Amino acid sequence: MSAPQVEMAAAKAGEVAPIQAAPAVPSERNSAQLDDEKPAPAPQPAEAGIRRWFHWHEPGTSAEEKRLIFKLDWFLLSYSCLCFFIKWLDSNNVTNAYASGMAEELGFGAGNELSWMNTYFTIGNLVGASFANLIITVIRPRFWLPFCLTVWSIFVLFLYKCQTAPQFYALRFCIGLFESAAWPGITWTLGCWYRKSELSRRSALFVVSGVLGQMFSGYLQAALYSGMEGKGGMSAWRWLFIFDFILAVPVAIYGIFCHPDTPHSTGAWYLNEWERQRARERIEEEGRKPVGKMDLTVIRRIFLSWQVYAFTIAYSLWTLTVGSYVMQYFTLYLKSTKWYTIPQINNIPTSIGAVNFVVMLATGFVSDKIGRRGPVCLAVGALLTFNYIVLTVWNVPHGLRMAVFILCGCYGCFTPLLAGWANEACGGDQQKRAFVLGFMTSVGGAVVIPFQQIQFASSQAPRFAKTHGWASALVFVIALTLWTGFGIPLWQKWAEKRVQVDDEDEERARD
Repeated sequence: MSAPQVEMAAAKAGEVAPIQAAPAVPSERNSAQLDDEKPAPAPQPAEAGIRRWFHWHEPGTSAEEKRLIFKLDWFLLSYSCLCFFIKWLDSNNVTNAYASGMAEELGFGAGNELSWMNTYFTIGNLVGASFANLIITVIRPRFWLPFCLTVWSIFVLFLYKCQTAPQFYALRFCIGLFESAAWPGITWTLGCWYRKSELSRRSALFVVSGVLGQMFSGYLQAALYSGMEGKGGMSAWRWLFIFDFILAVPVAIYGIFCHPDTPHSTGAWYLNEWERQRARERIEEEGRKPVGKMDLTVIRRIFLSWQVYAFTIAYSLWTLTVGSYVMQYFTLYLKSTKWYTIPQINNIPTSIGAVNFVVMLATGFVSDKIGRRGPVCLAVGALLTFNYIVLTVWNVPHGLRMAVFILCGCYGCFTPLLAGWANEACGGDQQKRAFVLGFMTSVGGAVVIPFQQIQFASSQAPRFAKTHGWASALVFVIALTLWTGFGIPLWQKWAEKRVQVDDEDEERARD
């Protein structure tokens, strides 16, 4: 307020405004100090543009809310990342063990034992995913998620005792059954806390942790092969399962004490009352206030919605690209060349994870910034299409084949993009959102079982020439690109317009 405004306000209040002293003339002694206190120049347009794109909080976020988000990132996001890291560590360890002496020691030969281990794991996943994510709406996440992590880690530990393929199949089914709670459950809880403009970046970091788990599994097996072979009378590949279990124990304990549950049920010790209330308001301001309940209406709310079909189709097309198995096929390719040592065979495929890491973070930032997932999916799908064309042709220079295997790491960004998209599209219906995230995982896992067994049998790796594996996967890559780039956006736009018209008709009927 300026001095004249102060005098006018004081006059209206019947008071005499104090006489303003003349500003002191700065002396030479303090002129440097005054120069230091001058406001910083405004950022240049280019610098402001960069800040608008690469920011962690939305512009205008208060210091108090930034502190709330920091706590969520520190506790909720960190546990989510650690849990997913363990999940992918445990998912990928069989491949690394298989390539590091397990097949030879147990006499698996040229059969499809590795494919069947993947299949039984996937069957466990599809049986458990939908039910696990409905359970999480009843049992608090800080109990349910660490419980599932503990149980599947115990089954992972038992793998070190296996002597036959059927023993692996049984344990892999049990591991998949309880691991099915991880991805949809964590994705659901992230959607409970973060805004739409924050969700893709956090989902990307969460899924990136799984990529790091894949990479670490290779590094760990390579280190164990060099340092633990023969220790305790066991092969190094058996030690891998023991170390995986040891790493999981502190993560489960951390989750019990630090997972915040949901904004409307939280009792987290690190959140004060204002932060708990603000967390609820943040979600409600976006029209995602929890609605609905676990009753018979949930069936109608789910299966008459567009979301359950749109995202289930998308996730199924994604699994049918066999992108999640590319690191495994790359490992088998390196082994088939007979040019690389076992540590190299375990380490080189981790470069796929590095590509995955970069692409996930980049696509998460871009999709949050533009507020749309479709264009990002379209761009990544175009790159993935090129990679699969090269793998389908196959008769290309070794360097190009290596490059496209590594660039296939871009496939992973579809997971956080679809998860964030489904989270925001389902709004506040907690049961529908939970079921959609679990159901899309189950169906995606179900459809890939026969496809992976027939088209990508491990006995035909890495070219899959007789089964035309890469060519058939290319068809699904193209379908995925078109469906996520054009199909879902158009369906969502039509559905939202229809809801708006129905609401207007209902309002006119009341009038």
